[in-house]
Amino acid sequence: NVFLGGDFVGTSTLESVAPGQEFALYMGSDENVKVERKLLEKKMDDVLIGGIPSPTKKVTYKYKLAVENYKGKTIRVNLFDAIPVSEDERIKVKVSQISLEPKDKEWKKKKGVWHWEFQLPPKAKQEIFYTCLVECPRDMRVEGL
Repeated sequence: NVFLGGDFVGTSTLESVAPGQEFALYMGSDENVKVERKLLEKKMDDVLIGGIPSPTKKVTYKYKLAVENYKGKTIRVNLFDAIPVSEDERIKVKVSQISLEPKDKEWKKKKGVWHWEFQLPPKAKQEIFYTCLVECPRDMRVEGL
């Protein structure tokens, strides 16, 4: 049986764990903690040079991550986000204007997985902003952004 703050919230199964051994157990989402990822702006740079389109196009994405703590106690937050990673040398990705530097930019050696860790007091909100610039040949279609 699983209890949260003295309230029964459900049942779960757990494999055998030795005394003192660390293990991970997913308990589901906590309704007292709100997390939001929002695209604030998407801007395409259509620069023309003498009436001729430039050979590359630039797309800027501005994001906001927000975590709100509605609990009556301070919580430790581990926040993860997927940042674009180019696997094609013709595509350049640059992340800038990061309002709070992540603890890891390659969490557990996974490219593009950023990890923030911080304490969040009761009834508080933490916002993280960053800008991502993607530059590629004008005629190339980039998927997954």
